[in-house]
Formats: sequence, structure tokens, C-alpha cells
Amino acid sequence: MLKYNFPCSVLSDGNGSSIQYLDLEGCAFRPTVQLGCLRSLKELHLHYVGITGHELECLLSNSLVLERLELRDCYDIICLKIPYLLCCLSYLHVYGSNMLQAIENKAPNLRSIYLRNLPAPTLPGTVTATWRVIATEEHRNVLFQSRMVNTPMAPSRFLHLKHLSIDLIGVNLSPEYDYFLLASFIDASPSLRTFSLNAPLTLMMHESIIGGSSDLRQMPQHRHHDLQSFKITCFGSAKTLIELTCHILESTTSLECVTLDTTTTDAFRCSDGNSKKCYTMPNGIILEAQKALLAIETYIKMRAPATVELNVIEPCRLCHVIGM
Repeated sequence: MLKYNFPCSVLSDGNGSSIQYLDLEGCAFRPTVQLGCLRSLKELHLHYVGITGHELECLLSNSLVLERLELRDCYDIICLKIPYLLCCLSYLHVYGSNMLQAIENKAPNLRSIYLRNLPAPTLPGTVTATWRVIATEEHRNVLFQSRMVNTPMAPSRFLHLKHLSIDLIGVNLSPEYDYFLLASFIDASPSLRTFSLNAPLTLMMHESIIGGSSDLRQMPQHRHHDLQSFKITCFGSAKTLIELTCHILESTTSLECVTLDTTTTDAFRCSDGNSKKCYTMPNGIILEAQKALLAIETYIKMRAPATVELNVIEPCRLCHVIGM
């Protein structure tokens, strides 16, 4: 329960017209349509703030020059609606808002989206929900939770999106989570230049391509001419993840660099010189990394064009030995 209510009167009646940067943390914030125009506001950061989706929409509609929006742990937001009036908005970062069910974007120039620790709850009578992207109109993009289906979305819907980072670390995903569905998102972003994915440690629970079926699904070819690099951290042998990687390699003409990191994110290593020993990796994670390396050798290297720099990061051979 948030005890402090930020007084909207501080921003009303023209008082907030000169504010360019607003950062609120640990309070309730209840803006209404009477708030008034924040005509200079360029950056808005809300961390653990009690604000509903409707209240945030009122605030955004009065912030016409907003360029960056960051939301962290704002648990009252169920649907995030970004209005078309935000022509300057180019950066969106949403972290850990576990009640969020939908993101609806109409801002025409949104180029960078970072989604971290977003929920994947279990729906009654279904498999675990997964984040998917559906475009209903040219300027109306909806990111929402749905049942897992393999229907690709229509191409060329996120026309201006250039940088996309998805962080699933800490999210408890079902073993049936289908990473291949992310290919539809990439196919729908013809201007995308960089893509990064942090996979969860539960990846080892997914169906592995090692010892399983080697038949890889394919989507109708949609050529990418702008994507230059993509990186997957906590890369594993999950079949759907291998399918996603192969799809990107085979459908991208502009690719320059691919990084497949079979270790965990932000991990320190003895080779950095700052520690005598690498971070601890459980035996199960080490085994999964070994299977991932085998999958890379078997399915991915042959699909990587000679012009692409393929970087494979593997566990330390000194510190990460089974049984240590």
C-alpha cells in the first residue's frame, strides 16, 4: 500500500509547463484530464508508482513532446495505451509490471522497445500464455497475452522500430513456450537493426533438439534488409529457439554479427581479470550449455553466411566443469 500521494496540483495550472524530466518512485499518482499541458516534458520515469492505465493515458495525452517513457513495477497498469499525439516518443522501457496484459501503441515514431520481466501467467484450462504481437491497423500495434498459436502476424506493421530487446530472465515460462513465435515480431519490423533476447534459465525444461526431432519449422520467407545484429543470452538447445535462430540467419541479407551466449547474463568470468574464479553455474545449466554448443555446431554454423561474424560464448573450461 503506497502511503504517499503525489499532489497533482504541483503540475496543474501551468506549474509543470517548464518541467523537462519527471522521475517518481514509491508513491501514488492520480493525474486526470484536468492536469494541464506539460509542454516541456521530454522524459518520464515511473518506478513503483500507483497509477492506472487510464490515468497514465491522461498524463501522456498532456505530454506532447515526450521522447522517453520508462515504467518499472507499476502494478496497477493492466493496459498501456500510447496515444498517436506522441510524435516525438522514440523509446519505451517496461519492466516488471506483472498485471500488464496489453500494450497498445499509436505513436508513429517509436523506435526502441525494451520489455523486461513481463508476466507469462497461466490461463485457466490452457497452456501458459505467451507475449505475442498483433497489428490491427497501420498505426495501432498491440502487444498482449494470448494462447499459444502458430499464426504469423501480418508483415510490415512496426515500420519504424529499429531496436528491440526482450528480457525473460526471472519469468517462469511453461516448457511449451514457443520462441519461434518471435519470428513473427521480427518479420513485422522491416526497419529493425538490432534484436536481443535474454532467455530464462528454465530453457532446459523445453524440448531439446538434441535427441529429439530434427525437423525444423519454417515460416514464409520475409527478407530483412536492415537487421545488422542479434544476440541471445542464456542460449540453449530448445528446439523452438534453434528454429528462431535459423529463421533469422536464413532470412536476413544485411546481418553482420550474431552472438550466442550459452552462459547467464551479466556474469563475471576469471578471464576478465577481476576474479580468480568464474561465477557459479549449476551442473544442470552447464549440461544445457554443452547441448547448446552441440546444437550450434549441428544446425546453426552451416546456416551462417561467410560474411556474418558468429560469436559463440561458452562456459569456462577451467571453472565450469561438472561436479566442481
